[in-house]
Amino acid sequence: MTLWKTENSSFESTNILLFLHRWRKPLIIVSAIAIVASIVFSSPFFITPKYESTVILYPAATNAISKALLTENSGIKEDILDFGEDEETEQLLQILHSNRIRDKIISKYKLMEHYDIDTNSNYKVTHLYKEYENNISFKRTEFMAVKITVLDKDPQMAADIANDITELLDSTKNDMQKQRADRGFEIVKEQYFKLRTEIAVMEDSLSVLRGLGVHDYESQAEMINQQLAIELAKGNKEGIKRLEAKLEILAKYGGPYVSLRDNLELEKKQLSMLRAKYEEAKTDAQEVLPAKFVVNSAYKAERKSYPIRWLIVVVTTLSTFLFSLIFLLIIENINTYFPGSFLPKSQRLSSGNSMKNSKGKDPPNAPLEPPQFVARDRADIKVPIKNPEHNDSKSSQKPDKKIEENDTDIIEKNKTEKNITQGKTIKETSTETHENQMARYFTNTNILKLFLKWKIHLTVIVLVSVVLAVIFSSPLFITPKFKSFALVYPSNVEPYSEESESEQMLQFLQSKDIRDRIIKKYNLSERYKIDSSNKHFQSAIIDEYSQNVAISKTPFESVKIEVLDADPVVASNMVNDIINFYNDKVLTLHKSKYKEVVNFVEKRLILKQQEIDSVEKKLYEIRTKYNIIDYPNQSREVARGFLRTVDGNNAAQNINTKEVLKLKENIEKYGGIYTYYNDRYFDLIAEYGSVKMSYDQALMNYNRDITYTNVLSEPFPADQKSYPVRWVIVALTALGVWFLSFLVILLIENYDSIKRNF
Repeated sequence: MTLWKTENSSFESTNILLFLHRWRKPLIIVSAIAIVASIVFSSPFFITPKYESTVILYPAATNAISKALLTENSGIKEDILDFGEDEETEQLLQILHSNRIRDKIISKYKLMEHYDIDTNSNYKVTHLYKEYENNISFKRTEFMAVKITVLDKDPQMAADIANDITELLDSTKNDMQKQRADRGFEIVKEQYFKLRTEIAVMEDSLSVLRGLGVHDYESQAEMINQQLAIELAKGNKEGIKRLEAKLEILAKYGGPYVSLRDNLELEKKQLSMLRAKYEEAKTDAQEVLPAKFVVNSAYKAERKSYPIRWLIVVVTTLSTFLFSLIFLLIIENINTYFPGSFLPKSQRLSSGNSMKNSKGKDPPNAPLEPPQFVARDRADIKVPIKNPEHNDSKSSQKPDKKIEENDTDIIEKNKTEKNITQGKTIKETSTETHENQMARYFTNTNILKLFLKWKIHLTVIVLVSVVLAVIFSSPLFITPKFKSFALVYPSNVEPYSEESESEQMLQFLQSKDIRDRIIKKYNLSERYKIDSSNKHFQSAIIDEYSQNVAISKTPFESVKIEVLDADPVVASNMVNDIINFYNDKVLTLHKSKYKEVVNFVEKRLILKQQEIDSVEKKLYEIRTKYNIIDYPNQSREVARGFLRTVDGNNAAQNINTKEVLKLKENIEKYGGIYTYYNDRYFDLIAEYGSVKMSYDQALMNYNRDITYTNVLSEPFPADQKSYPVRWVIVALTALGVWFLSFLVILLIENYDSIKRNF
């Protein structure tokens, strides 16, 4: 069989097989070297294995504690349990990348020594930071949470670093906020005490005016004017004189008294507002709240995460094979279009001289070199032919004769016509052979004949594969598993950031706490037949759990919980328990936060009660010791008794002047103090009521026992197994075996042809 070549032979399957067979040894050797080298260089001798630990957390809202707890509009947008939105997530990521956390971690774990960085290097800090960034990363998850990932050669250190970064997040953020809160508190404190001093001065001024007899300007003026009118009507000159003296005092000091009193009232309102801000600023400066909600804490990994040796070996081997294949294809094409490029220099020179002689003018007695290829009907195909002069035995047996110079043209013309005729015959034969091969390989009729020829073999092989697939997919070899599932919607929760309630629910359902509780309750290590003494026990049981428990979001924003197990009742119970554990986890998380609120508000409630008790004690002392019970009314009545302007017949004669004067003196001395403490008492009662409402609300939230799921489809024990799907296994096995068998038959049928070509 004559081997034909085309310029596009590299794109034909037959020629690819021929090409691979021709270069099989170099390709096999290079691939084997790549496998061995990748195995060796990915071993612990060259690449230090690293273990991965992760923490998943949500940011808390960045509202001030006072706004979240003390203001009246708290609970709408500034609830203490609010998870941060997209802005808070970005802020949290920025804080995690801050040098405060990085430097503290480096210092605590001595990472300069741990990472084997040369302390004498000029770029030791740069190398340290690069190593830190390569091993510690922060990113946002698909559920809008923040994931902290730590890689280290010591698994315990990796877990400790991840957890410590989580703890440092609170202190770092609080330290950053505390600087501003302290300054704000100092400003409010200064203004608050300044206003208190001003009010005290005003109170002293009013006390002086009260000592002069101005207690209640409007009431006194009204009563004195009324009594003056009466005295004028009676013609009581002495009474008129005394009343006019009182009016002169009111006229002189009444204006300042009213001004001071009204200003004092406004300043007290301002002081009350400023006191509230003072309490808020003090709370922000002295109290702290966690800046995050931790979903998953880091734990010591049992299996290394880096490097993935099988992946390195596979990628290295495939890459080496492909690059070697491309390199060999390049060599083949260079040899095709530039013959002799990869031959020794001496051979290239001789080949070049030979080609030059064949193209140039040869001496008359030089043998005619045959063309290497003759063009076929297709412009891209060339066929090698043999030298017709060498095949003509008669011509070779003729004796050599001296050719005349004038006969040279005739000889050349005859030779050219003979070569063209013979080349045309070979071209037609080669074309017919090639077309027969193409028809034999690709004609549908021939493929059908091939099937009919090997029908018994194919049938037997497929039947055997079906029987084996049925046997090996039976319960004797594959334990059947039953599926139970539930469809649930989240309830009584709010989005933490930009994620939906369903995405938030997914994150909780995939948490470590729920997984560990399921593993413990159902003793999955024994159920999955995993040896607890194995050093990779935890990784193995987590992998097995992930294969049998699937939690996903549906297109309708509900959450689907699926469990596969050999016992259908156990599968159903596991689904129910996952839902129950989710409710418990969310409730526990909320309780922990509300407990912080309860404790905080309870402290404020106690402080308010103590302040109320102190003021009440002072008021009680003034009431019992100085008989000041109702300052406005007592002032009015003292004025009437002192002026003897009481109503009724002979009422003025029955007035106890001594007691009136004594009470008048007490009111003048302690009336202002009584008024201050009395007003403060009612302000404290109002503040106490507001704090008590907050406390009752927090306590109610803490004590409530609610669920956080709406179950649309209850799980139930399945009555039919879901795994394995035997008909799929049998069908795929039969189809795969049939296809491979047919490929083997094709190789057998074309073995002789392939052998001749090779």
